[in-house]
Amino acid sequence: MTTQQLPAPTADQLGEAVGKIAALAALSLHESFPHLNLDGLVETFIRDSATTMIAARYLAGLDEGKTPAEAAGAAGTALIRAWADARNAARAQLDAATA
Repeated sequence: MTTQQLPAPTADQLGEAVGKIAALAALSLHESFPHLNLDGLVETFIRDSATTMIAARYLAGLDEGKTPAEAAGAAGTALIRAWADARNAARAQLDAATA
């Protein structure tokens, strides 16, 4: 971790970081699970709620003194975990409804 506080990203830099995090998270999931539709993952990860979460996590990581790469990794990991939790909850609800 850095000991020096980095300047806050500009709006353009934040938007670029959020877009890269969403794209890399979608690509990572697709590579690990090729049956998942890449376009669908990207569409999910660029929804307002997802980009808001990514931006908040990324900025929080920067505020904690993480490097931009560390903050991006943490935000991407949080995005994938939230997606997986939502998918598992939806699957459990569907299974319960059909049981």
